[in-house]
Amino acid sequence: MTRKFILFLASISIASTAMASAPATETATPQPIALSAEDDDDDDESLFWWSAGANLASNYLWRGYDQSYYGNMFDPAIQPSVTLGLGAFYVDLWYNYSTISTYQELDMTLGFDYENLSITVYDVWCDYGKAFWQNDFLDDENHSLTATIDYTLFDRLRLHWGTTFLHSADWLYNEDGSKKRRAFSSYFEIAYTQPVKDLFDIEITAGASPWTAPFWCAGPRKMVDGGYELDFDNIPQGFNVTNLSLMITREFEVGAATIPVNVGYTYNPTTNRHYALIKTGFSF
Repeated sequence: MTRKFILFLASISIASTAMASAPATETATPQPIALSAEDDDDDDESLFWWSAGANLASNYLWRGYDQSYYGNMFDPAIQPSVTLGLGAFYVDLWYNYSTISTYQELDMTLGFDYENLSITVYDVWCDYGKAFWQNDFLDDENHSLTATIDYTLFDRLRLHWGTTFLHSADWLYNEDGSKKRRAFSSYFEIAYTQPVKDLFDIEITAGASPWTAPFWCAGPRKMVDGGYELDFDNIPQGFNVTNLSLMITREFEVGAATIPVNVGYTYNPTTNRHYALIKTGFSF
């Protein structure tokens, strides 16, 4: 555990050193301007907003794990989404289909996003193999309920915390196999973004499980039937670093559409797995 913690602190130190070169004061956020009565209708219309898009990624990585859980370096994923908003509040539907592992996920999110603060509560449905409409969507074993909070400092340093409150596998057990208590599996992350002129952004991320997290934090397993698998039967205990990553992002504007291009590298010290990631898509 000590070695993992030192590794995590070293990553934070890199981000902190980079932050020292950032402007000392946070960029001021424009304040809302008072509207006259004749502007009320336009203001009401501006409260409603929407966006839609889709990504194509070389792999679906989450918290330092590829979601096929087989250590695949390459598992192309299609990820469409749509968002409807009212002021600072929004609802979002996001879907993933991994083409090789056939891993599917549907995230249904209720969020609040204002200035530097973002809060979400989201339900995650996931399964393998069957087409989405052939699954039992109401099966609680396929669902989890998670809440997250993000806060950004200096417009560059993002602090993230997420805790799972409901999932059928999110339990700690006594030695006799009986349930002890809910684990409330959690994840925290520190990410620093550095713009490089007007060319691209570089993001450095360090993420970890602060305590035993049976819902999502798995340990490595030896080769099984000629392939690599993760071991959810022997959950890593205590504090575990799972996500050390470097991402380069560039966005292109084409008409009303935004086209992001991401190239990155991720290392998961808990499983000792390395990943390269290429992702692009569009949104409008």
